Amino acid sequence: MSRIVVFIALRQLWDRKLLNGIAVLGVALGVLVLIAINGIMQGFQVKFLDNILRISPHVTIFDKQLRPEASILTRYEDTFVAAKVAHESPSDRQLRIARPTEIVRAAEQMSGVQAAAASLVGSAVLVLGSKQYPVDLRGIDPAKQDQVTPLSAYLVEGSYRTFSAASDGIILGSGVASRLGANLGDVIVCGSGTGDRLNLKVVGFFDAGIPPVDNSRVYVKLRNAQVLLGKPDVVGRIELRLADTDSAPRVSDSVERMFGYDAESWQETNSNFLGIFAMQNTIISFVVGAILAVGGFGILAIQIMIVLQKTRDIAILRSVGFHRNDILVGFLLQGAIIALVGAAIGDLVGHYVVLALSHLKTHQEGLVKSEYFLVRDDPRFYWYGAAFALTVGLIASMIPALRGSRVEPVDVLRGQLG
Repeated sequence: MSRIVVFIALRQLWDRKLLNGIAVLGVALGVLVLIAINGIMQGFQVKFLDNILRISPHVTIFDKQLRPEASILTRYEDTFVAAKVAHESPSDRQLRIARPTEIVRAAEQMSGVQAAAASLVGSAVLVLGSKQYPVDLRGIDPAKQDQVTPLSAYLVEGSYRTFSAASDGIILGSGVASRLGANLGDVIVCGSGTGDRLNLKVVGFFDAGIPPVDNSRVYVKLRNAQVLLGKPDVVGRIELRLADTDSAPRVSDSVERMFGYDAESWQETNSNFLGIFAMQNTIISFVVGAILAVGGFGILAIQIMIVLQKTRDIAILRSVGFHRNDILVGFLLQGAIIALVGAAIGDLVGHYVVLALSHLKTHQEGLVKSEYFLVRDDPRFYWYGAAFALTVGLIASMIPALRGSRVEPVDVLRGQLG
């Protein structure tokens, strides 16, 4: 590209400062919207997924057998025993994980698995004074569970070491503690639907930053949960922590083939939320794309206007030795400059908008807790904005550039250009 082509392109841009400035602002607005909206949506999504992945297992093995025992009748196919069995009781083996200790050890040896822990989950009611509150009861092995879901990192009061050592300890979610008015050291009566009751001592409060978890979940020792739920020596699930969270579906499939129990990845567990996030991102992409397309049409209109007004100038340039490619490159360069300047302004303003939003105080308690507006300042968005703007600018400049490069000096001089 010769210097004279660059000079002419810049001169034409400068001659129409107002029109080109409007085109620049159109592109800047599109890039600004891209950065701001993505920053807001990604801020919430990243916060939610980050909290979920730390407080929840990456893969969960349930007590549902994928290859259950055959029914009573099919066990006696060769001999006539009965024509029909009414009210056959379900096998207890389908309500527990057999040989959980062996499965935990085997799972820990699997590639990509960092830790595994057995647990039992059920519903219970806590009673403190005159207050009663239903909770999601989790019976765990404290040492193992902390390797899978680092519960100790979320304790806001109390000691996880005390919980591990105590035989009758209970850790409450911050929302549960608030609703019961519980304090450290209080003795809470915990009961279940089976009628079993235990007196448990509050040794800690945790706050995961996820209200549905903080407002409902409590942790006790595995043996206490087995007593409360009337399931002695029963393990209802085994939870795994992975080195790579994205490999959860693959590990889940391997677990099902290896152990014969139903397994679920964190992506399956949170599929509703992930589906909503995907839909939101699609809508955002359409909105931002539409805004940038409008900016592109602004560039297109201005470039076509320049071609129509500068037809004689283009003819003169062709007559003094400029090639079609020179004219083509000149107009494409103008579109690229408008797009890049607009992208730079959009990136700069977008950064300060995201920064301002991140310092905006707003108390949120929905799927996640936050005292500030959730935004994410991801450098990739700035590059995406610039790349998208440049692409739109070049595409918008292509039609007028081709039209300008096809101008024939003879036709202009004869006044035959239509």
